[in-house]
Amino acid sequence: MTPLLNAFACLLALGCASFLWRKGSSPYRNGALLAGFLLLFSVFTYFGASDTVVTDPSLEHYPFRMLALCLCFSTTSLGIYRRRYLVLAQALWCWVELFGAIALYYRGCDAACVRIAALAGITFGSTFLSQISREMEFCLMVFWMAVWVFF
Repeated sequence: MTPLLNAFACLLALGCASFLWRKGSSPYRNGALLAGFLLLFSVFTYFGASDTVVTDPSLEHYPFRMLALCLCFSTTSLGIYRRRYLVLAQALWCWVELFGAIALYYRGCDAACVRIAALAGITFGSTFLSQISREMEFCLMVFWMAVWVFF
């Protein structure tokens, strides 16, 4: 995936995150939105990397990475239990990256160990936050974007 499409995928995940966890929304609505986002991310991956989708095995878990990033972005809009769900979303993203890297290793490809280490470090560091201010949310979002685009 080219860096421009990778950055666009980050913006797409950020845009989709604004529709999750609205006040008064039911779990069924949020579940349907998550399923729809995963379908949208799969279609984006298919058309965004149409020339390399068959030959590049690293794109197999790309929609799940986008969904995990979307969940990380969406936790910043929560009113209560924000830190708890933020750590869970980051752990999900780290889990997707780790097992995607293991699957890529068995197929003979290189794994992004720096990305996994950065996500594991920020997930571990986020558990010690007592409260998350708006400035800290912005810093976390910039960090997630940097991990997504540069690593």
